[in-house]
Amino acid sequence: MTRLIMIFGFFLITPTMVIAAPDLDQAASDACDCLKAPYQQIEKATAMMKEAQASGDMSQMTAAQGEMMAVMNAGAQCFGGLQKKYPEIDQSDELKTKVMGIVENKCPRPIADLPPPPGM
Repeated sequence: MTRLIMIFGFFLITPTMVIAAPDLDQAASDACDCLKAPYQQIEKATAMMKEAQASGDMSQMTAAQGEMMAVMNAGAQCFGGLQKKYPEIDQSDELKTKVMGIVENKCPRPIADLPPPPGM
């Protein structure tokens, strides 16, 4: 009888132990959230740089470059949080590629020649 209870208990517990596959769409949405503010800032900084180039004002150029570095750091921190939230994706190049493909469709880069966002 004890053996039957143990076997029955095993079958009740086993389905709850199955690890769910990561939600790639949710991960991509989270990545897009990480990119919203940086993409807006990049557009602003790019406009500043074009203006600085046109005027020849090097101090404005330096300020625009500093702005872009701050944006990149903020984006990298956000993506660092995603690495912790989605460790399965972080450990799989195949899953990273799939997520970044979804990200490209959900929130394309505002400027075509920008580098892609950092990997998750």
